[in-house]
Amino acid sequence: MRFWLLFLVVVFSFNGNSQEIKKKYLGIYSGEIPSYALEIGLEVFQVESTPIQLELKPAGIFIERLNSIEKTGTYKVLREDKTGIYLEGQFDGQFIPESFILYKAEKRLERKGIYPQPEVFLKKI
Repeated sequence: MRFWLLFLVVVFSFNGNSQEIKKKYLGIYSGEIPSYALEIGLEVFQVESTPIQLELKPAGIFIERLNSIEKTGTYKVLREDKTGIYLEGQFDGQFIPESFILYKAEKRLERKGIYPQPEVFLKKI
């Protein structure tokens, strides 16, 4: 009896941690990062706006395209509620994870920029 109880606890704990996004939310999201100022020491550089595409794929993989630069990473679902799915993305070789919110009703993805980048809203195409 104890064995079966332990088995059920282990199975359900793995199932809860391996949430996947529904197929209707997967795909390509597109938008534009607005221009912003970057301070390095005493100098201030103006960074121009740039187009961005983010592709959510099954099995927790995503691809980000900034201009002609393409980066691949993995994402995981942190939590999900009625309005949105909260994701955390990690690029290969990057130490700071990125945060995303996928708004279900609008099929819109919010990318929380890593300072000094501003937040950007991406629409599904």
